[in-house]
Amino acid sequence: MAAEMQSLVAQWKNLKTQAESGELMVDPEIGTALKGHAEQMKTKLDTMLVGIKQLDKLSGFGTLATATTLQGKFERKASGDNASAVERLKQSIEVVTLMAETYEKATRTIQDTDQSNSQKLANMDTGAK
Repeated sequence: MAAEMQSLVAQWKNLKTQAESGELMVDPEIGTALKGHAEQMKTKLDTMLVGIKQLDKLSGFGTLATATTLQGKFERKASGDNASAVERLKQSIEVVTLMAETYEKATRTIQDTDQSNSQKLANMDTGAK
């Protein structure tokens, strides 16, 4: 995984941990919108991942040795090695999945906190008569 992608994954894992512990809270309306956008991005990336599989076997390069070498290089660039387009898409899917999960947890945290505070206030004796 490229250093930049590793950094993004680490950053979102950290934010997810903060959301789980209650340190990170997001307004429910904003969090829901952000989660929806992340899920849309994931859907687009999933579609691209399916489409890129068509590049596994390329043709039309000819029969010369240099042509077949070039063909193999392009096929590996699509799906054959760690720097391939398939791997990059999978890494991006991991990041947007973490984003969606983080937004959901951060939204739930603020809702749970609000509910708890509301119950505490309702149970308090105000002393008014």
